[in-house]
Amino acid sequence: MLDQVLKSYLEHICGASNVRENEPMSAHTTFKIGGPARFFITVQSKQTLLKLVSALNYIEYPYRVIGGGSNLLAPDRGYDGVIIKLGFREIVENGNFIYADAGAPLSALVKFARERDLSGLEFAAGIPGTVGGAIFMNAGAHGGAISDVVTMVDVLRDGQIVSLDTRACKFAYRTSVFQRKRNWVILGTYFFLYSRPLAEVPPRTNQPKEPNAGSVFKNPIFVSSSKNCVSPPLRKGECISAGKLIDQLGLKGFVVGGAAISERHANFIINKGFATARDVRALVKLVKTKVRVAYGINLKTEIEFL
Repeated sequence: MLDQVLKSYLEHICGASNVRENEPMSAHTTFKIGGPARFFITVQSKQTLLKLVSALNYIEYPYRVIGGGSNLLAPDRGYDGVIIKLGFREIVENGNFIYADAGAPLSALVKFARERDLSGLEFAAGIPGTVGGAIFMNAGAHGGAISDVVTMVDVLRDGQIVSLDTRACKFAYRTSVFQRKRNWVILGTYFFLYSRPLAEVPPRTNQPKEPNAGSVFKNPIFVSSSKNCVSPPLRKGECISAGKLIDQLGLKGFVVGGAAISERHANFIINKGFATARDVRALVKLVKTKVRVAYGINLKTEIEFL
């Protein structure tokens, strides 16, 4: 009875067509894994989001905001709360500045900039997910990161919309303040790009085609206590490829249930078509253990666990 009252209230705030019950998370993650969310809501405006989050906070009902689900492992049992997907996707230009809503696909932002001969986002070509997800993770590739071109991020914080500069966002390698402040919701981002010839980015030919969630582990930093595990030897402070470490252990193709370490790239776990979240977690744990025993390195995951 309580759930039906809540459903009616959610439909009143967000519109009935935007509220789904018992929605499988496997349909909303690139891993194609995950049980049902009690409620799955697509929010079409920032004003609606503010009302929804305020209401959920008031009744202390659990919720999570997701992007494109490209860096997310949802549990097999599902999520007993509200999953909020951002449906606002506007991208606008003002000279060398671009504003993009958090729900806009990162690929759309890259295309938008390229069509206007604005440079700085070339590294992001081929990275899946949304602008909000890219900010949350400080997504990057080819030596570039999204924080390199960010000037300001609009955030829903404590019931108010505020703008944070890059210092307040506390960007670092594959992280940001938003990973610690889970109750803050990224709404949109301002970028500054350059009017200059666009750099060519090599196509990503080594990434798997099977369902996956991108790179599983962050590339660790070599420290003096680590075993000198690659050739040529590394100096303290240098970044090590997590994929190379896993590959050197001969783990490509290793299978747990329906999950496997990709033969194309050892830092990817793929869904062979019947993988569960339990399979993926077991494979993550196995890789961490083997890398720690062999190299004295504690790998940290890049993917998010719902």
